[in-house]
Amino acid sequence: MYLKRFEHLYDIDRVRIPEPENVRLRLQRNEKPDAWPPAVYEAAFGSIPPPELQHYPDARPFYEKLSAFLDIPEERLVVTSGIDEPIRTLMTLCCDADDTFAVPWPGYAMYDVYSRILAIRQTRIVYEPDRFMPPEEFVSQIDPACRLVFLPNPNQPVENHFDIDQLSEIADHCRSRDILLAVDEAYHFLGATSAMPLIDRFDNVVVMRTYSKAFGGASLRLGYVAGSERAIKPLQSYRLAHESNALSLHVGCTFLDRFTDLIEPGVRGIRDGRDYLREACLEHGFKAWGEVSNNVLIDLGTADTMTRVVAALREWGIFVKSAFPAPVDHHIQVSCGPVEMMQDFFGNLANVWRSNR
Repeated sequence: MYLKRFEHLYDIDRVRIPEPENVRLRLQRNEKPDAWPPAVYEAAFGSIPPPELQHYPDARPFYEKLSAFLDIPEERLVVTSGIDEPIRTLMTLCCDADDTFAVPWPGYAMYDVYSRILAIRQTRIVYEPDRFMPPEEFVSQIDPACRLVFLPNPNQPVENHFDIDQLSEIADHCRSRDILLAVDEAYHFLGATSAMPLIDRFDNVVVMRTYSKAFGGASLRLGYVAGSERAIKPLQSYRLAHESNALSLHVGCTFLDRFTDLIEPGVRGIRDGRDYLREACLEHGFKAWGEVSNNVLIDLGTADTMTRVVAALREWGIFVKSAFPAPVDHHIQVSCGPVEMMQDFFGNLANVWRSNR
């Protein structure tokens, strides 16, 4: 019934992440943990005309606004369902059964999930929180059979952020081997360097972005990919008949129109809260990292201590991300919100730490 190469899908169980009960601080999902103020909802939803449910969604207004916002021609953009969709699409378009793709590790779980679904081998480029990996070391680990490199910049849970010159060095190496470089900029606007200038210089580079992080719109499932016409055309051809739904496209347009007065204050709140939490951890003797994304990685010393601290926080309704593989198996990751929320969290963390050391 199905192709033989996909028989392994019977052995893969995709479990939906359950929502915990009694949540006071939801800091485990790498999303905006505090609610948008009423003004954002009024701007996004108060202006919606009666929905034309009988009509298919028209993505053209969003493309027009996105093109103007980025100063990139529409024909070099494709709208997607967050970043998940282009990850799967690029694996499908770039890799045969004997090929590999490369990606930093540990990292976003869907890289592993789609690798298993599509039966494509991956090369894991292992990041360590205590050490920056320079670009020459990064490219030295790319497998000879590699056809595609995913580069989250920054990565998570270990940031390892590259500047534009370092990104250019990696892109040049990939071009010399006819490898597509897909730069994952999920955390754009939070302090990281963007690879967007490279799409004019390299026809083997695409940049993937999402509304889920800085835009605080994880529920929209809205994203986009930018690149040269040569890099983007196959993605445009492969896209679904309708890239998104009318409601998500409407909110996406509103957020672009009102970026300065609605979105940027929320972004500043995330950055301020992140910087507060990182510095508070460092001042109290924790090792902590987080400078260009929406989260802070905190070293709790041992895996046993981490497990006890996470369990104690959960009893108080505070959820953080944990249970990472080595070399970050004794760390927690905290999604950051405004300073007041991070002060609340750190006070609880300090109390739990003292009683669970």
